[in-house]
Amino acid sequence: MKIWNGIVMAAVALPLLTSAAFAQEDAKLKTLVVAVPSDPVALEPGTNKAEPIGSEIILNVFDTLVAWTAPDFKALEGRLASSWTVSDDGKVFDFKLREGVKFQDGTAFDAAAVKFSLERTKATNPYVKATFDLIKEITVVSPTELKITLSAAYPAFLSILAQPQAGIVSPAAVEKYGDKFASHPVGTGPFAFKSAQADTNVVLEANPAYFRGAPKLSQIIYRVIPDASTRRLELENGGVDIVQQQGQLSAIAAQDIEALKANKDVKVLETSSQIIRQLEFNNSKTDGPFSNVKAREAIAHAIDYDGLLQGVFGGTAERVYGPLTTNSWAFNPKMKELAPKYDPELAKKLLAEAGINPSSLNLKLYSFQGPLWGAVATFVQANLADIGINATIEQTEFPALRTLQTSGQFDVALDGRQPWYNDPDAHITIGYLSSLANTAMTFRMPQDKALDDMILKAQQTPDMEARKQLYFTIQEEIAKRVPGAYLFSPKLIVFARSNVEGLVVNSAPPLNEYWSVSKK
Repeated sequence: MKIWNGIVMAAVALPLLTSAAFAQEDAKLKTLVVAVPSDPVALEPGTNKAEPIGSEIILNVFDTLVAWTAPDFKALEGRLASSWTVSDDGKVFDFKLREGVKFQDGTAFDAAAVKFSLERTKATNPYVKATFDLIKEITVVSPTELKITLSAAYPAFLSILAQPQAGIVSPAAVEKYGDKFASHPVGTGPFAFKSAQADTNVVLEANPAYFRGAPKLSQIIYRVIPDASTRRLELENGGVDIVQQQGQLSAIAAQDIEALKANKDVKVLETSSQIIRQLEFNNSKTDGPFSNVKAREAIAHAIDYDGLLQGVFGGTAERVYGPLTTNSWAFNPKMKELAPKYDPELAKKLLAEAGINPSSLNLKLYSFQGPLWGAVATFVQANLADIGINATIEQTEFPALRTLQTSGQFDVALDGRQPWYNDPDAHITIGYLSSLANTAMTFRMPQDKALDDMILKAQQTPDMEARKQLYFTIQEEIAKRVPGAYLFSPKLIVFARSNVEGLVVNSAPPLNEYWSVSKK
């Protein structure tokens, strides 16, 4: 009797266990785990300053009026806007909006929400001051029609509306949560914010009522894994599904990349970028060694650029010759001739001409965290040592380094910029316009009316060929001022488990959307 009981119980238990196992496996296949090096910063458009993790989450929780079209991301498509027109003078944009779209809190999306969101970001987010300040007026024509009038023609304006900072927020949620909205972000996107635990994770859950259709995934978990080696091991063991280089801010070392390419359980997605990484000077300082342009030139000639690309990056990065990458439509070919070449003896001569004894310099070389950035910093440190300069490496987390830079508390730092739209404006205006010196990701340029006027003219000129010629001149003018040493342009690389499907690496902005991603 006991034997039969056991058989009966086993017969009952087996389907239950099998059912539970299937449910567990199905839940795993519906959950995407993305490894990130640190907590996100600013999970809402009104305060986002292009920090990669928070920006990617925003693009999955919020929608913008327009977005770049996969898979090549060279053209814009309507997202919350169904269509638009631009006036002949380039100042007036008329949008027709999609009907029937709901925010994740159940409130209706309409033109008033767009006006509320864009005006709010303009008022609260200094990161977009250079572009959002061009918005002169936003007019609600009807619940599904909106007019935006600019104070000057700005050919790249539609591209700006595809950025995370232009995400459309729920006005009702902003009113409900006030200054806590970043902890309770509500948009119209394919995934809704569920929870966040400091130094642990951020969890998003699918929005089943998403207007483009429910996502294939039910959940995304951003797991905070600070150590790059641990991220690699978790990827290889299936503990995480995605690891991103994020412009090599959280890099996996080049030798590890080669090993991952050989792993059949991992696929490596990569594409060229317009990201620039540089050794930058604090150009706003009026004292110290680098207020002298000859000292800045000396550093630029001290760097072994080709050695850096070959020795540290192993084919995962490309040379940068100036303020724009070679794949920008406005790149000036002359910059290849003008770019500083590795010449330690010339560097020593320039230091002498500047009246600087290199042995008197003890620099703090600030850098992002991660082994690859550590390798870059060590390489630059050795180059500086070759001309007699002592440098101490200070690696720090992204938010802390950004705070140091925006407050001007450094002499030299390794830094960079990810342009989030295919226009030279993304590098030139924000990087070099002196009025933006104290905002994020700039070279902290001093007041320079001639250069500033030229930058603003190029930004606002409707004729694209005329703009191109202006940017040619601007690149040469910036090169004369030597605001930094342009080190490399990393490829965009995403490591994914082989069962992840539908992921396309977005280069503009370099952030992933997961609406169409699934696991098999």
